[in-house]
Amino acid sequence: MPKRKRNYNTHHIKLTLSYSTQDIVTLFGVHKRTVHEWYTQGLPRIDDLKPFFVMGFHLKEFLDKRQGGRKRHCQPNEFFCMKCRVPRTSWENVVDIKFLNEKRLMIVGLCVQCNTPLNKISSPKKLDELHKIFVVQKIHHEHLSGSNSPIYNTDKNEVTGT
Repeated sequence: MPKRKRNYNTHHIKLTLSYSTQDIVTLFGVHKRTVHEWYTQGLPRIDDLKPFFVMGFHLKEFLDKRQGGRKRHCQPNEFFCMKCRVPRTSWENVVDIKFLNEKRLMIVGLCVQCNTPLNKISSPKKLDELHKIFVVQKIHHEHLSGSNSPIYNTDKNEVTGT
Protein backbone atom coordinates (compact mmCIF):
# COMPACT_ATOMS: atom_id res chain seq x y z
CA MET A 1 0.00 0.00 0.00
CA PRO A 2 1.46 3.41 -0.96
CA LYS A 3 2.42 5.81 1.79
CA ARG A 4 -0.27 8.40 2.38
CA LYS A 5 0.61 11.99 3.17
CA ARG A 6 -1.93 13.65 5.41
CA ASN A 7 -2.43 17.12 6.73
CA TYR A 8 -3.62 17.24 10.31
CA ASN A 9 -5.52 20.22 11.69
CA THR A 10 -3.30 21.21 14.58
CA HIS A 11 -5.76 23.88 15.75
CA HIS A 12 -7.66 21.13 17.60
CA ILE A 13 -4.69 20.51 19.90
CA LYS A 14 -4.88 22.08 23.35
CA LEU A 15 -1.34 23.25 24.05
CA THR A 16 -1.45 22.87 27.84
CA LEU A 17 -2.98 19.36 27.90
CA SER A 18 -1.15 16.07 27.78
CA TYR A 19 -2.27 13.49 25.22
CA SER A 20 -1.97 9.72 25.41
CA THR A 21 -1.36 7.65 22.30
CA GLN A 22 -5.05 6.72 22.25
CA ASP A 23 -6.05 10.42 22.54
CA ILE A 24 -3.92 11.25 19.50
CA VAL A 25 -5.43 8.31 17.58
CA THR A 26 -8.94 9.58 18.37
CA LEU A 27 -8.11 13.23 17.65
CA PHE A 28 -6.64 12.65 14.17
CA GLY A 29 -8.21 9.34 13.12
CA VAL A 30 -4.86 7.59 12.61
CA HIS A 31 -3.72 4.11 13.55
CA LYS A 32 -1.79 3.69 16.81
CA ARG A 33 1.21 2.39 14.82
CA THR A 34 1.29 5.79 13.10
CA VAL A 35 1.63 7.53 16.46
CA HIS A 36 4.35 5.08 17.52
CA GLU A 37 6.16 5.85 14.26
CA TRP A 38 5.96 9.55 15.17
CA TYR A 39 7.70 8.71 18.46
CA THR A 40 10.59 7.14 16.53
CA GLN A 41 10.70 10.18 14.21
CA GLY A 42 11.17 12.57 17.12
CA LEU A 43 7.81 13.29 18.79
CA PRO A 44 8.93 13.88 22.41
CA ARG A 45 7.17 11.92 25.14
CA ILE A 46 6.83 13.16 28.71
CA ASP A 47 8.65 10.04 29.99
CA ASP A 48 9.31 6.46 28.94
CA LEU A 49 6.58 4.95 31.12
CA LYS A 50 3.55 3.34 29.50
CA PRO A 51 1.04 4.58 28.55
CA PHE A 52 3.03 7.22 26.65
CA PHE A 53 1.97 10.84 27.06
CA VAL A 54 2.84 13.87 24.94
CA MET A 55 2.40 17.53 25.80
CA GLY A 56 0.06 19.37 23.44
CA PHE A 57 2.59 22.03 22.47
CA HIS A 58 5.14 19.31 21.54
CA LEU A 59 2.54 17.52 19.40
CA LYS A 60 1.57 20.75 17.60
CA GLU A 61 5.21 21.72 17.04
CA PHE A 62 6.05 18.26 15.68
CA LEU A 63 3.10 18.14 13.24
CA ASP A 64 3.55 21.76 12.09
CA LYS A 65 7.24 21.13 11.36
CA ARG A 66 6.39 17.88 9.55
CA GLN A 67 3.67 19.45 7.41
CA GLY A 68 5.49 22.75 6.79
CA GLY A 69 8.21 21.07 4.73
CA ARG A 70 5.73 20.22 1.98
CA LYS A 71 4.51 23.77 1.41
CA ARG A 72 5.70 25.69 -1.63
CA HIS A 73 5.54 29.45 -1.31
CA CYS A 74 4.81 31.40 -4.48
CA GLN A 75 5.83 34.95 -5.35
CA PRO A 76 2.99 37.40 -6.16
CA ASN A 77 3.47 36.76 -9.90
CA GLU A 78 3.64 32.94 -9.54
CA PHE A 79 1.13 30.09 -9.39
CA PHE A 80 1.66 26.54 -8.16
CA CYS A 81 1.54 24.24 -11.20
CA MET A 82 -0.08 20.93 -10.25
CA LYS A 83 1.58 19.11 -13.16
CA CYS A 84 5.14 20.44 -12.71
CA ARG A 85 4.76 20.43 -8.88
CA VAL A 86 6.66 23.73 -8.56
CA PRO A 87 5.77 27.46 -8.58
CA ARG A 88 5.61 28.80 -12.16
CA THR A 89 4.74 32.04 -13.90
CA SER A 90 1.91 32.37 -16.34
CA TRP A 91 2.64 32.31 -20.07
CA GLU A 92 3.83 35.85 -20.98
CA ASN A 93 2.32 36.94 -17.64
CA VAL A 94 -1.13 37.00 -19.29
CA VAL A 95 -4.09 36.10 -17.06
CA ASP A 96 -7.88 36.19 -16.94
CA ILE A 97 -9.70 37.28 -13.80
CA LYS A 98 -12.96 35.65 -12.75
CA PHE A 99 -15.06 37.09 -9.94
CA LEU A 100 -16.34 34.27 -7.73
CA ASN A 101 -18.27 36.51 -5.34
CA GLU A 102 -17.92 39.97 -3.80
CA LYS A 103 -15.01 38.83 -1.58
CA ARG A 104 -13.04 36.48 -3.85
CA LEU A 105 -11.72 36.38 -7.38
CA MET A 106 -9.75 33.74 -9.27
CA ILE A 107 -6.70 34.54 -11.37
CA VAL A 108 -6.37 32.08 -14.28
CA GLY A 109 -3.31 31.60 -16.46
CA LEU A 110 -1.32 28.95 -18.35
CA CYS A 111 1.91 27.37 -17.13
CA VAL A 112 4.89 28.66 -19.09
CA GLN A 113 6.45 25.17 -19.05
CA CYS A 114 3.62 22.67 -19.67
CA ASN A 115 0.55 24.79 -20.66
CA THR A 116 -1.48 23.45 -17.73
CA PRO A 117 -4.19 25.84 -16.47
CA LEU A 118 -3.07 27.70 -13.34
CA ASN A 119 -5.43 29.13 -10.72
CA LYS A 120 -4.92 31.46 -7.79
CA ILE A 121 -7.46 32.99 -5.41
CA SER A 122 -7.22 36.65 -4.44
CA SER A 123 -9.31 39.53 -3.15
CA PRO A 124 -11.08 42.15 -5.30
CA LYS A 125 -9.40 44.76 -3.08
CA LYS A 126 -6.10 43.78 -4.71
CA LEU A 127 -7.36 44.33 -8.27
CA ASP A 128 -5.21 47.44 -8.86
CA GLU A 129 -2.14 45.56 -7.59
CA LEU A 130 -2.95 42.62 -9.88
CA HIS A 131 -3.06 44.95 -12.90
CA LYS A 132 0.50 46.05 -12.06
CA ILE A 133 1.76 42.45 -11.72
CA PHE A 134 -0.08 40.75 -14.60
CA VAL A 135 -1.25 41.55 -18.10
CA VAL A 136 -5.01 41.14 -17.59
CA GLN A 137 -6.56 39.82 -20.78
CA LYS A 138 -10.17 39.54 -19.68
CA ILE A 139 -12.29 40.08 -16.57
CA HIS A 140 -15.25 37.72 -16.21
CA HIS A 141 -18.21 38.31 -13.96
CA GLU A 142 -19.35 34.71 -13.43
CA HIS A 143 -22.80 35.27 -12.02
CA LEU A 144 -25.31 37.97 -11.23
CA SER A 145 -25.92 38.49 -7.55
CA GLY A 146 -29.53 38.54 -6.42
CA SER A 147 -30.90 36.90 -9.55
CA ASN A 148 -33.93 34.65 -9.45
CA SER A 149 -33.97 30.95 -10.20
CA PRO A 150 -33.81 30.14 -13.91
CA ILE A 151 -37.10 29.96 -15.78
CA TYR A 152 -37.55 27.06 -18.17
CA ASN A 153 -39.61 28.02 -21.18
CA THR A 154 -40.74 24.62 -22.40
CA ASP A 155 -44.03 23.14 -23.46
CA LYS A 156 -45.36 20.49 -21.13
CA ASN A 157 -46.12 18.17 -24.06
CA GLU A 158 -42.51 18.26 -25.27
CA VAL A 159 -41.19 17.32 -21.84
CA THR A 160 -43.57 14.39 -21.26
CA GLY A 161 -43.53 13.27 -24.88
CA THR A 162 -47.33 13.29 -25.28
